[in-house]
Amino acid sequence: MMQSKVVLHIRNPFLLDASTYISTGVMALLGISGLPTFLLQVIALALCLTFALLYRFMFRTGWYERNPLVYFGIQTVILTILLLLRSDANDAFNFLFYILTVHATVVLQARTAAVWIAGFFVIASAVVILSRGLEGIYAVFFYLAAFVVCGIFGHTVQQTELTSERNQQLLDELKEAQQKLQELAVLEERNRLARDLHDSVKQQVFAISMQLGAARTALSESDKAYPSVVEAERLAQQAGAELTSLINALRPPGLERRVLTDAIRGHVEEWSRQNKIEAEIKIDSDVAVNLQTEQALFRVLQEALSNVARHSQASKATITLKSDNENILLMIEDNGVGYDAERIAKGIGLDSMKERMAAVNGELQISSIQSLGTRVIATVRKSQ
Repeated sequence: MMQSKVVLHIRNPFLLDASTYISTGVMALLGISGLPTFLLQVIALALCLTFALLYRFMFRTGWYERNPLVYFGIQTVILTILLLLRSDANDAFNFLFYILTVHATVVLQARTAAVWIAGFFVIASAVVILSRGLEGIYAVFFYLAAFVVCGIFGHTVQQTELTSERNQQLLDELKEAQQKLQELAVLEERNRLARDLHDSVKQQVFAISMQLGAARTALSESDKAYPSVVEAERLAQQAGAELTSLINALRPPGLERRVLTDAIRGHVEEWSRQNKIEAEIKIDSDVAVNLQTEQALFRVLQEALSNVARHSQASKATITLKSDNENILLMIEDNGVGYDAERIAKGIGLDSMKERMAAVNGELQISSIQSLGTRVIATVRKSQ
């Protein structure tokens, strides 16, 4: 037999459990009743119990996924021995091959499952021909039909489970996308408020403070208006300071009270500590961009590092922030397992990063080679 490959882990096994245990119990009783001696009955009972126990402790627990060949091979040997006992009700023992067929088609690739089913059919047909001669040819045709039907049934169950998994994955991605859209809407509004406060109100308060300072200089302390002007200047300066704090509070948490370079360094160090992944940081000290671009780059960093922690199985990540004559470049590299092309194309988190960079007229490039790691590069012009 070829090395089997599992394509599905059963999440809702109730029906499979019920059909396996009930069928094993009923068919064991029927098959044992057709055996002529007590010793053969005891042997058959022990084999049927072993069949059920292997299902419980190897199949149901998922242990078989390590090497499906072991599970299906042992079960095949058990059922072959049962058939060779030559019970007068041998078709009852043969029915357990149908159950094993369902097991195979539910969890294995179609071609692999077909090979196993062909093996089951050959064994069952050989035993019936040996015991009945040419009269068993009718049973062989019945077995053929039964194995085909069970195979189709098992494959249908597999596709139903896979569809359910895909639907759940799509639902999870939809929830994640909705959350990101809500987050993006909030961030855009915070940006707008911060920009408006900085460009209008703060400038006006600063101008008032300057005018009051000039008025205070022009007055002497003996003038009646002097104390009022001093107090007005103090209040204007206080209002300017509070506006500055408010504008900073509207920035992403990681950027609050820090420039982008410091925020990246702090976030990477905390991420490395939490995820036990070595991080190398390469940052140019002269990187300077506007608030919106800072936020976009910082969010790209967060999402990329989140992907590294969740998916890459990396032992090291390298974060580079540098500036050249025209562009600011943020690069996140890891030495993990990498992604395949389909996952890169469809990843919700990756789409979110691309959207963030597009919002500041930047670009996002992602390259990945399986087993060699992934590289994410965010580029934006200095003028942005």
